[in-house]
Order: sequence, then structure tokens, then C-alpha cells
Amino acid sequence: MLLRATLLYLLPLTLAAAPSPITPDFTNVTVFTPPINWTSKGTSYARTVVLTHDCSNTILTTFTASPPGEAYLPVFQSNDQGKTWNELSRIYFSTQNYTGGGIWQPFLYELPEKVGKFPAGTILASGNGIPGGFSSTNIELHASTDKGKTWQFVSVVATGTAPNTTNGATPIWEPFLLYHDGELGVFYSDQRDPLHGQKLAHQQSRDLVSWGSVINDVAMSNYTLRPGMTTIAQIGEGKKARFMLSYELGMAPGLVDYAVGYRISDSPFTFDGAPDMQLVATDGTIPAAGPYTVWTPAGGPQGTIVVSDSTYAQVFTNTAGGDPKKWIKQVVGKNQGVSYTRSLTLLPDAQGKKVLFSNGGYYGLSAATVTAGQWVVPGDAVKNTKCIPGH
Repeated sequence: MLLRATLLYLLPLTLAAAPSPITPDFTNVTVFTPPINWTSKGTSYARTVVLTHDCSNTILTTFTASPPGEAYLPVFQSNDQGKTWNELSRIYFSTQNYTGGGIWQPFLYELPEKVGKFPAGTILASGNGIPGGFSSTNIELHASTDKGKTWQFVSVVATGTAPNTTNGATPIWEPFLLYHDGELGVFYSDQRDPLHGQKLAHQQSRDLVSWGSVINDVAMSNYTLRPGMTTIAQIGEGKKARFMLSYELGMAPGLVDYAVGYRISDSPFTFDGAPDMQLVATDGTIPAAGPYTVWTPAGGPQGTIVVSDSTYAQVFTNTAGGDPKKWIKQVVGKNQGVSYTRSLTLLPDAQGKKVLFSNGGYYGLSAATVTAGQWVVPGDAVKNTKCIPGH
């Protein structure tokens, strides 16, 4: 959860035999450093998307920052797999005056198919708008039809009261976007239900303007428990595809504080009722806080699930479809760092093994820098036949 200051800092693919080893192109590059004239130089919550609809492979990233004057989300782009970056645009939330508050917990997403009037390839941006008086929390949706150069307001998905992580308060947090079967789901943490101190829920839309009712994803019977920070990855392809939702679990007695848990379901819209599983590595390590999950078909017959958290520099992998007994803690190399809700993005490359780490800095630091670095998934490669840079 953003206010918890105790936190420390797809494509057609077929298996290929005997791949040659690959290494990261870089391990740590600077995306953004707040200018010296900014009063607040903190950054956090970096989020990244690769534009694959037209095989441009442009990478966009955004993050929480505190620029002087009117609040906005900065959008940076890279055209070389994340090695160099330049500012592309700024997203201003316009339904309220967010100056003095900010736009927290951003997310970027590329529509794989048309939704309403928005064509495939539209870039969506969401975030939690906080007015200057810190009176409310507002998950907005904005769209770009020119690869992130310009943005338009689309809708307000949900609203809550003032940002407050105390059980009994009623804000909302942390939007995550995912398209499935003709609908866009906006997933978020929700404190508005009197039966739950906090739960995970989502709303669905077929036009990005009108939103359906709130549907539970993870709602614990124990009121005091606080599942938060949804991320979802599709595991597998075609008819065998399933979906994994990862989350942190706050206020759980007897566990590591904010231990990472997960659920697996046949649809991203049916996590409610799926069994809860705790992520524990084979060496006994329990990741904690701010998980982010991706899947790649590389690494073995069932591909590889990769989970990052906000406590360890390492990541946690699973090549057994999410079997809770098969999580491995992996060293990721130098300078990947630990950050508040570090995000992961699968990069398009010839073997399907490169993951981009996006670090937004620790929460609560007086100054932080947004960085990026590559990591290579261990194990078998795959042959990627589409959208490969240079092809």
C-alpha cells in the first residue's frame, strides 16, 4: 500500500531446441531523475508497456512523481529495448484539481482488440487521482490513439474517500488493467465494503465509458486482513491458458508482514472463490509487499512465471504452472535493485527470455531515480516468429 512508509525502498511462439545463451543488453540505466528545482524529488510505482500491436516494439513507461504546479503522469519512451529513454508526453487528469495531491499508482496498457470506439493498439493509462485537499481517491481512465503522444480523458471508473489505510476508512487504490473476452477489467484495492477492511475487486466494461458492478476477486472472511496490489498474468496460451492474480496480504497474524499470495483461475474475471496460495520459495524465503507477476513460454514445457516483490532484489520463478511447492528464488544480477512495487515486462526478443525491470524508487525517500534493467529467464528458449527487433 502506497502510504505504508515501512516498505523498503503475445506473440506466436513455438519451442526451439538447443538455444544459444543470451545475456542482458544492460543491467541498470536511468530513465528519469527529478530536476534539481523540484521541491519534492521522490518517485515510485514505475509501470511499463511494450507496444506490439503494429510490431513497433516501442516501450512506454510512467511513474508517480511530484512535479511543481499541475499534477501529471510523465510518459517516457524507449526504442531500443529499454536502454535509452526520452520524455514523450504528459497525462493530465482533468476531472478534478489534483494539484497539491497528485496522481498515484499509474498503469499503462495496450488494447489487443477494439473496445467500444477505441481500436486495437489504443494505449490506456489509469491512475489514482488525489485532490489537493486529500479529500478523495479517483481511478480515472485515459486513452491515446497515437502511441502515447497525446491523451484524452475517457471515464472515471470508481471513486473512494480520502486516502487512508486504516480499516474502516473507504478509499480505493492501485488500478490494474486487463482485457479479456471483449471486455476491459479494471482491478483495484477496495476499502468501501463494510464487510472487509480491504478487498480486491474489479469492474468490467465493453465501451470503456460505462462500468459494471463491483465484483470481488479476493475478499477474506477475516475483516482485518488487507489483500492489496493486484497484478495478473496469463499463464499459458490458447485454450489451456489460465490466469494468476498475485497480491500482498496485510495484517495477517503469524505470517511475514504483507506476504505475497496468489490465486489461479480459468478467467481473470472469476478469481472470487479460487483457492488462496502463499508464495514460499524452496529455500524458505517468503516474498513480501508489492508483487508484480509476468509469464513467458520460455523456461520449460509450461513456461515460467516470474514474480517480483518490494523486499528482495531477487525474483521468484515457477515452471510448474504455479504449483506452490515449486517456487525458486533467482539471482537477477547486479544493479536491478529493490524498489516500491518494482514492475516486470516481457520483452520481444528471438528467444522470449528477456524481462525488463522498472524501478521507481523506494516510497518515502526525499529523492529517488527511475531506472530500468534487463534480466534473462533461465531454462529453455522459445522461437519467436513475430515482432522481433531488426526483423
